[in-house]
Amino acid sequence: MTATPKLVRIETQDLTHAKHGQPSRPIRGNTTYQTLESFSAQHGQLSSGVWEATAGAFRSHCAGYVEFCHILEGSCRVVDPDGTSHRFGAGDSFVLPEGFAGHWEVDERVKKVFFIAQTQR
Repeated sequence: MTATPKLVRIETQDLTHAKHGQPSRPIRGNTTYQTLESFSAQHGQLSSGVWEATAGAFRSHCAGYVEFCHILEGSCRVVDPDGTSHRFGAGDSFVLPEGFAGHWEVDERVKKVFFIAQTQR
């Protein structure tokens, strides 16, 4: 018998068990980030959680996935490949489409809730 699925709460305050790292494609600064995955399904094809980064700029390439982002704290700019800059702060939401290849510019610190759907296996 299969268990009935239950609601998954995304904890945004306690990042004690978050994974730490640094962007693989830095542009400037010494950005560090932490990611706390709260949900994963479909054999890792879907995932959601909280991500927080310190100041700096780094490249982003959504190869094989789509990402929904909702900014909780801080501010940042996400820059399209053509140079168009989009400013985001607490309460703003956006989608990075599959194939997006721009960059992030984080002013001080930014925290977001994310939902990722893999588009390729």
